[in-house]
Amino acid sequence: MFRALRNRPIKMLSCRRCGIETIEIDSDHIPKYLTSLDLKDNNINVDGCRGLANALHQGGATLSTLWLQNNRIDDEGVEILVDALQNNASLVNLDLRENNDISNQGKISLLKLVNDISSITATLQSNHTLAYIAVGKEFYVYDPNDVKEQIRQHIGMATQ
Repeated sequence: MFRALRNRPIKMLSCRRCGIETIEIDSDHIPKYLTSLDLKDNNINVDGCRGLANALHQGGATLSTLWLQNNRIDDEGVEILVDALQNNASLVNLDLRENNDISNQGKISLLKLVNDISSITATLQSNHTLAYIAVGKEFYVYDPNDVKEQIRQHIGMATQ
């Protein structure tokens, strides 16, 4: 599917309730113009996260919104996505709600992605493009001007 979209001007693709478990995207066939991908209500698992990571990790990534609500993503899948998003400068919105296998550890990984307070260098190297993360029933809106709130949330999650 993504090979066919490589040079097409399609900006948004919705594949809700399609039974998708895994996604194979190689670096030569990442859609150039795709900005929104809706994969809600599928069965995307760790293998699917690896495929999505290929699309998010590449330098020419254009995806700004990714809906992964109600899939089978767990902490391992979150770690794969977090690794791919470390240097991603396009994704702004990530919806992971209703993936019930994401624990507090997965949530902490996502928060560290946008605001790692372990050191000044880590904070500077955090992903400052990703502004909206939804996970569980909670929403984390990253506001670089509200660092105190981010630190409070980080401490609160770590001590739960």
